[in-house]
Amino acid sequence: MKKGLLFLGLIFCLMAACQQKTKEADTKTILLAEIRSLEKQLLETGDASKAKETAMAFVKKSSEYAEAYPKDPGTPDLLFKAADVARGAKEHGKAVQLWGRLKRYYSDHPQAPMALFLQGFTFDSELRDAKMAGKYYREFLKTYPNDSLVTQVNQLLQVVEMSPEELVKQFENKQ
Repeated sequence: MKKGLLFLGLIFCLMAACQQKTKEADTKTILLAEIRSLEKQLLETGDASKAKETAMAFVKKSSEYAEAYPKDPGTPDLLFKAADVARGAKEHGKAVQLWGRLKRYYSDHPQAPMALFLQGFTFDSELRDAKMAGKYYREFLKTYPNDSLVTQVNQLLQVVEMSPEELVKQFENKQ
């Protein structure tokens, strides 16, 4: 009798585990479908700043997916896209945050160097924060010294650390 109850208990646990796995797979599928639908809408619009609500919904759903499925091989690419969409929607702080997340958790991913570069470039060109831009550019050079962007980052780092007067003087000297 005890063996029978133990066997029934084991079967019940296995069934519950299978149902949980199915529920998780369904949740993942639904979330991915929502993300794809939002991405399609954005592609049709062509400009995230003109569809800011859709863009930010894409960013939010992509962040939720990355949080729920960090080991999914597609997560780093999704984070990169979400950051790019946030930048397009003029949500530069969110873009920098998402690129940072990609670089921090997926530093070996092929897009990690570009994510770090874009953090610095966004601080430089959009947020006009030379100190932060320099910080990210220096981190890039330290972390990815053999990347194809090293020459460009070195040039940007030289310019970003110059005062406006120095830039004008350098420009005049080249003329």
